[in-house]
Amino acid sequence: MQRRSVVVTAGVLAVGLVLGGGATAGAVTTEAYIGPGPHAVSRVADAGQRATTIGVDGVTLRDDGKALAAAPDGLARLAGTAHAAGARSELLVSNFSETLGDFSPETGTALLADATNRDRVARALARTAQRDGFDGVQIDLESLREQDRPGLVAFIDAVRAAVRERLGPSARTSIAVMASTDRAGYRDTGYDLREIARRVDRVVLMTYDQHGPWSGPGTIGALPWTRQVVRAAQSAGVPRGHIDLGVAGYGYVWGPGAVERSLTVANAARLAGDRARWSARNGEWSATLADGRELHWSDARSYRVRQDLARELSLHGVAMWSLDSMPLPEDRPRNR
Repeated sequence: MQRRSVVVTAGVLAVGLVLGGGATAGAVTTEAYIGPGPHAVSRVADAGQRATTIGVDGVTLRDDGKALAAAPDGLARLAGTAHAAGARSELLVSNFSETLGDFSPETGTALLADATNRDRVARALARTAQRDGFDGVQIDLESLREQDRPGLVAFIDAVRAAVRERLGPSARTSIAVMASTDRAGYRDTGYDLREIARRVDRVVLMTYDQHGPWSGPGTIGALPWTRQVVRAAQSAGVPRGHIDLGVAGYGYVWGPGAVERSLTVANAARLAGDRARWSARNGEWSATLADGRELHWSDARSYRVRQDLARELSLHGVAMWSLDSMPLPEDRPRNR
């Protein structure tokens, strides 16, 4: 997932289908993510009317993996705003490092390889979720390695136990999983999906960031690639009804003068102007500008296409990253 340190400018297996926040019978559920910020409350107030769950990108690990870093202000207000709008709230914990400006494999290993660290962090996470009024938590540990697989499973056990103790026996624990197109890819990035799926309430597949500033230009999460990611997760042991399909609500730009690589949807469309081209095959937009810069982005139309894909594949729902760069789109009425 992108993180709050990225400036977005122009220049994560449900046991049962729980409806809320505007969800209707027969519809896929929706999670929308947000980080604390000056406009977060209004965005959650709007999105919570349509979303099942609001995921708040709230707490990170200390770089040594031994404890949580200090939580940002405003978490309780975001959880309360989600509830007032009719949605559940979920607190995310990640190994994003402000020092690195990226997810830290070393921090992940430091946490997961040590039982004392796992238990300490799990208890602290549950206390924070209880204090700020969240309904559950989501584990978002990224850029892990194969050696982390047993520790991640053990950490999920610790988190689930701590969360149920603090929030009640029905409190939920979910996980966000980096996308891979084969079983080996999931294994190599630290995920024992069969064991994970037995322990969590939802698996959010991050079916975005297929390309980005770390690669050459390309799609954010093309539909054929997305299908591959889902098939690989299912073959690795995740039931389809436990999967939430990740949806990008942002874009990237490559080429000369592209200092800030991340784009809000509005800024991507403004930059592209009449050069914007929709790909039905990929379910995304792209544009090549006169100065040679290349843009790719995923918007409300992309979101609705992925809602349709989730229905087609009988998945649990969709999960949009993030409200920081695009409002949660209105649901498209389905043909009866």
